[in-house]
Amino acid sequence: GITGLLLLILFTACNGPDKPAGHLLADTKPAPCTSPRRITTITKEDVYDLSGYAHVSRVSPFNLFDEADISDPKDRLGTEHPKTSPHPRKGVNLYFKDGGSRIVVDLRALHKISEVYLYDRSYQTDSVWIYSGDMRHWKLKAAFTTKGNPGFWGWRNFKIGDSTRFLMFRFSSPSAEMTEAAVYGCPLEELEPLPPVEYTGPRLEPKMMKEFLGVNCYQGTDIRWMKPFYYSRMYTSISRIDVDTVDNWPNIKYNIAPNGWWNNGSGDYVMYVDSITRDVGNKIWYSYLGVPKWMEMKGMWNEDRPVTKIGMDPEDPMSYARHANMMWTMAACYGTTAVDTNLIQSIEPHRFSGRNRMTIYENGNETDAAWGGNKYCNPLMYFAQSSADYDGHEGKMGKTFGIKNADPNSNLMLAGFTSFDVDRLRVLQFLCKNLRNDKQFLWNGGIQYHYYSSNGKGDHPTDVFTSATAGITPEEDSLRQKMTKARNETYRLQPNVECILGEYGYDKSPTSKVSAPLVPGYSRSESQGLMLLRAINLIAFSGFDRYIIYWIKDDVDEDFKDGLFVTSGLLRQKGNFEFIPYPAWYYINSLLQHLGNYIPEKIVQEKGDVWVYKYRNKIAPDSAAYFIYCPSHNGKKVNQYSLQTGGVNASVLSFKTGDGVVEALPIRDGSVKLDVGEAPRIVFVKEK
Repeated sequence: GITGLLLLILFTACNGPDKPAGHLLADTKPAPCTSPRRITTITKEDVYDLSGYAHVSRVSPFNLFDEADISDPKDRLGTEHPKTSPHPRKGVNLYFKDGGSRIVVDLRALHKISEVYLYDRSYQTDSVWIYSGDMRHWKLKAAFTTKGNPGFWGWRNFKIGDSTRFLMFRFSSPSAEMTEAAVYGCPLEELEPLPPVEYTGPRLEPKMMKEFLGVNCYQGTDIRWMKPFYYSRMYTSISRIDVDTVDNWPNIKYNIAPNGWWNNGSGDYVMYVDSITRDVGNKIWYSYLGVPKWMEMKGMWNEDRPVTKIGMDPEDPMSYARHANMMWTMAACYGTTAVDTNLIQSIEPHRFSGRNRMTIYENGNETDAAWGGNKYCNPLMYFAQSSADYDGHEGKMGKTFGIKNADPNSNLMLAGFTSFDVDRLRVLQFLCKNLRNDKQFLWNGGIQYHYYSSNGKGDHPTDVFTSATAGITPEEDSLRQKMTKARNETYRLQPNVECILGEYGYDKSPTSKVSAPLVPGYSRSESQGLMLLRAINLIAFSGFDRYIIYWIKDDVDEDFKDGLFVTSGLLRQKGNFEFIPYPAWYYINSLLQHLGNYIPEKIVQEKGDVWVYKYRNKIAPDSAAYFIYCPSHNGKKVNQYSLQTGGVNASVLSFKTGDGVVEALPIRDGSVKLDVGEAPRIVFVKEK
């Protein structure tokens, strides 16, 4: 996150007096600069790590500039030696691969740069490079080897002699330990203002509960069990679409109906996507996973980059032409706009276009994941693929590349991050602004995060999952607070794009790292349902726009002991088409039946033994609902709790297998009394 302190950095003109950090810039217009001075206007907001390590490693690239107030290379006797490193200590094979870690600083205006000092605090010799220019055209200005000996620690000077807005520092490995950079020069124009510390503008309208909830799935679940969920996020392997292993690019053909089959009787396809959208009236998007079939046959897998030919630069959008053509094909077939079907390269003779079944396309899943090792996808790689998938990198590839060229109404969904990594989002936005002429943010279909509540420890998601032994309650995890923080930070970057929790759930298996905490008096499957109800409520009040539950169905029994995320389902599939709903499915279905038209209104009480949240019926505004429960899992009960509701009549919903139980509640002196426990209940009140 960006703290207020770091954003309130004083602007000091080149020939102005030095002042301590923390003073707010009143005027971004620089004073006349007669001689180069140290540039003191660099803030955390201006520094970007192109490797994407800042959030997951808890190491800021701004550490390269954060000790300006205590260290001065031109006052060697009167200052301290800078100590903070900008380098992550874990994930060296991820963040320093392919030429090293890169840190870019945006000076927010064109500057005449005379020189750069770096404080060499290295224990080993290694390589460092300094560049001027911009994200498309870097010019090498200095290359050197670190001293590698504490006896030679100190400031090193490098002449730059160039006019530039951007500087880039590249480090071969963490051994290239530079703990501070001091940049000298003069601004040649007015600085762009910093963004506000907090977003105070308009916010997106909250969704009714029936449009707020979705579920993760594969094809094949009986459609009646999918009906409660407004959005279906369907994992779809690219190798089921890009199946051509015979023809050479670009003369290839796709399987345009990976989740369907041709029915000669009806003269049309039978498709799962039709069942979700046309028959049930819900929405769907595909989360495209992995690589084409031809790459799978060469031993490649999900974390490999789906470039057109092996060996292409994964940071160049033009390397993803084949993938962008596949995405164009999907949007041409399933989007809202009909195109000439002669342009669709299909293995099926029955081509179609403008089927109007989906307008959101997620081009990957957890591309920021660290567990891929040296296959890790840095922000530049994902931007490159996305720019191709969006519109053929601004049309440079041709008319049949990218979803926008097939259907202007379609949008990319950000491939879900493995954590609330707003730092990575900030880097992606920076790349959009500096590597595209139109500066278009590419993922207007939604900004997606994934998260799970566990007792794991550590800063890195890999460390958390490695050390975890069980799940914890969403309240123990401060889930709402974490999500509210991420939502507020996301608003600062993209206030008009929906924010989506694309994965969150609990396993029923007691040995899972994300096992549902057991509530006394309830079974494991019932406890999973209760934890999901409590999480749904907290997520709704976090400011997020949608929540996609993980997951729809299990293929193993709930006490299965080997595996993670394999017992998270709301259903158990037995045999080809036999589905047995768990209590969680019934609880959520009841929630949507009764609370479907409601939106969050306010947090009434979020401390003590009883927590209370108030909803408002968007269709019938004189109706309110109170979500009430004890936030523990130790058997806590509060009998005859008095809830101030007002109103003329009230009822309470208790979650049971089936449709739940609704009972009338008498209102006396504007209050109702009810027993409260760790299983949520909802009090409905007619206020007028």
